[in-house]
Amino acid sequence: MQVAVIILSIVVIILFCYIFFLKRELVRVVKNIRHIKDSNSNNLVHSELTIRELDQLINEINTVISETKQAKSDYKNKYEQLKKMITNMSHDLRTPLTSALGYIDIMLTSCGMDEEHSKDLEIVKERLERLEELINSFFELSKAESSNVPLEMEPINLIGVLEESIAHYYDDFSKDNREIVFDVPTQKQTMMSNREMLLRVFDNLIANAYKHSEGNLEITLKNEENLKIVFTNKLICSKLDMDHIFDEFYTYDISRQKGNTGLGLAIVKQFVMRLDGNVYAKMKRDDLNIVVEFTRQKERT
Repeated sequence: MQVAVIILSIVVIILFCYIFFLKRELVRVVKNIRHIKDSNSNNLVHSELTIRELDQLINEINTVISETKQAKSDYKNKYEQLKKMITNMSHDLRTPLTSALGYIDIMLTSCGMDEEHSKDLEIVKERLERLEELINSFFELSKAESSNVPLEMEPINLIGVLEESIAHYYDDFSKDNREIVFDVPTQKQTMMSNREMLLRVFDNLIANAYKHSEGNLEITLKNEENLKIVFTNKLICSKLDMDHIFDEFYTYDISRQKGNTGLGLAIVKQFVMRLDGNVYAKMKRDDLNIVVEFTRQKERT
């Protein structure tokens, strides 16, 4: 009886040790997997214990890791090829399109054309201009997504850039008896940014408001914990998915009727991200608020 107890005790101790070392090895394997995931390492998981079942599990994990890495690599390569193709297509299409628009302008300004043919040419010109806008948007978005060159940042007057962008669209709003209401607490707000890219952000937001809203556009500068520029306009159609309005090619019916490419706000998002900022939208009744936000570290007064 005593011998049986001793043997049983030894078995229990062995099982306890087995479970202890197995648990410790599993903890180590989990840490190994987490390190591979977080560091994007090319290493694979390995075990310091020789246990058949554990080896099988690790082999399956390594297979999944290898296939996932290969899939990511293939996706990245195809994505880069697609962006390069879009860029090349944009270049190839813009030259003949610009020439075609030039010939149409010459024909419209020439003498001897009757009114009916002139109207037909105006329609053709309008369609080509819409195509040119789409191509330019493709090119601009592709350039924003693919560029790894650091931006040249300089001290700029944010108020001045906003005023310049507002001036670009003053006549468009005025001819429709609409206004751009600019509310700022100061005449100068200095920050570190890229002037050209920031101007393009504001141009796109004002153009978007002009095309797809009614009434006045309100632009407000808020000096809070972060620097916020708020664009507020009343929508013609409130059927907007707030989670997707910054996605490429997101449109809704009215936008399609007006020939919207669905790229304007996507370009805004890419440019603001490159400027180390944030952009988001929220609805309040029939008003759409688009907020461009920069951290205080970007500001220099």
